[in-house]
Formats: sequence, structure tokens, C-alpha cells
Amino acid sequence: MTIAILGGGALGTLFAASLAPYARVHLLVRGEQQARAIALRGGVAIAGEATHDIAVFANAPRRALAAVDVLVIAVKTHATLAALAPLRAHLAPSTAIVSIQNGIDAPDHIASALGRTDRVALGPTTEAAMLVEPGLVRHAAHGTTLLGWIAGSARSDDETLVRLAALMTRAGLANEIVAPIEAFVWQKLVASLALNPTTAIAGVTNGDILAIPALRERAASLAREAAAVARASGIVLPYADPVAYAESVMRETAPNRSSMLRDLECGRRTEIDAIAGTVVRRAEALGIAVPHARTVLDEVRARTKA
Repeated sequence: MTIAILGGGALGTLFAASLAPYARVHLLVRGEQQARAIALRGGVAIAGEATHDIAVFANAPRRALAAVDVLVIAVKTHATLAALAPLRAHLAPSTAIVSIQNGIDAPDHIASALGRTDRVALGPTTEAAMLVEPGLVRHAAHGTTLLGWIAGSARSDDETLVRLAALMTRAGLANEIVAPIEAFVWQKLVASLALNPTTAIAGVTNGDILAIPALRERAASLAREAAAVARASGIVLPYADPVAYAESVMRETAPNRSSMLRDLECGRRTEIDAIAGTVVRRAEALGIAVPHARTVLDEVRARTKA
């Protein structure tokens, strides 16, 4: 199987290094400087493990996408359109697309950038990783990736996700194929809203939330608001207690510093609009009050501009 991974950040590098021994992996990065840095270190690796010499491409979509079975989208949500647009002319109709991004807007972004809604799958993941340098990633916490086609996008006999799931299992990336996937994307959004802005604003690890009563209550309020918006949107969440689920993710990834916290510390744009912004916009359309989500949206935006 040939797998192209779009994005050389933490998750993209983690998936590339994990899958490299079991598949042909093409890593598509944002520029020549990053590609050269990965080449100089000999390829991609998870800290403490072997380095894998894989094909790394920058600005070469035709060669990068030749005979690719699956394109995994691992860029930040706000970079999706710009990253996908150059691939449109070179991506074969037979190539399946799998987004492992945050938020619930990936299908819309993919449709807008590529002009297609067929053979599109989502892969919400709780894998936690930190990029040490280009091509080198620390696997901060093991999680699970849920895989599923968006409604109506693939034939019932399409085995692509089954093949991908088998490779991920061999690579040590826990996964499960689920349907309908939309409910599980919202499940991830509930945990992301509870966890990411709470850690980013307070400057703490995921596990610290559970140890600090004020943060634990803030995160719980955010989880309840996201779950209320999901239910009002017609989504049947795969759990009865959104707070218990969000806290289980915090325990599983306790040592990790969230991507939103790291983005703030490094002065990078965060995914607050894809997480809190999505919940606020949906809530407004439905006439639901989400004061805690609105507050963290404003706080993180203000810190990003500071």
C-alpha cells in the first residue's frame, strides 16, 4: 500500500514513522527547507526508535501522488485549503482521502479544495505527539484512531479502510473502523473543546486539569456545552456522559502538552476557531447558549494576537 501523508507536523510525522516499515510512505511537507532538514537527518523517526528513509516531497505533487492508495491529511485545519489546492490536478479519483484533523469541517474543506466528496473518510484520533525537530517526533501518549467513510462517500465493498486499519495495527497505532463516523468526530470535538483551550490558557498539561478543581470544572462546562450542541444538531454521541469521556482522554494523555498550548507558546496560529469557534457558530444557529465556549474562544484569540 502506498500512503501519502500531507503535513510534516507532529501527527503527520508520527504516522509516517509508524507506517514506514509496513507501507510505501510519501511525506508531503510545506517547503524545501523542511524537506532538506528531514533528508539531512536521514528520514523520519519516533524518538528512541529507528530512523526510516522515506520519500519526502515539497512542491512536487505529481510525483508525490503517483499510484497513491490513501492520502492522509494531517495539516492544521486552518491550513487545509492552501495545502490541498495544489494537489487537485494530480490526485487520482481512485485515491482515498482520510482526514485525521481536529474539528468537524474536514469534509467541507476537502470538497471545496478538491471538488470531490467520494471516497472521503475521517479519522479522529487521540494519539498525542510532539515534534522535536523536522522528521523527529516524540510519541507523548498512545491513543486510538477511529476510521470511517463519511455518509455516502464509498461503496459498501470498498476495502481500503480495512487495509489501512490492518497496517496501522501492525504499526502499533490502535484503531477501529466505525459507522457512522460523524458521531465519533463530534465525540473528539467534545474532548478537544474541554482539553485544548483549558490547557492553553492555564499553561498546564492535560493531566493537570484533573488535579486543579477550577480547571476541571471549566473543562467539564466546555464538554457539556459541546455535547449539547451536538445533540441539538441531531448527533447521537457514543457515550452518555461527555464529562466522563473528556476526563478519560485527559487521563490517557496526562503527560502531554496540548497542541494548542504549544502553538501559543511558539506564537503560532491555533486551532481555536476549528474547535471553540465551530461550537459557538453552531450554537448561535441553533439558539443555544454556550458562554464558556465563547469565553475561551475570545481568550485564546486575544492571546494569539498579543
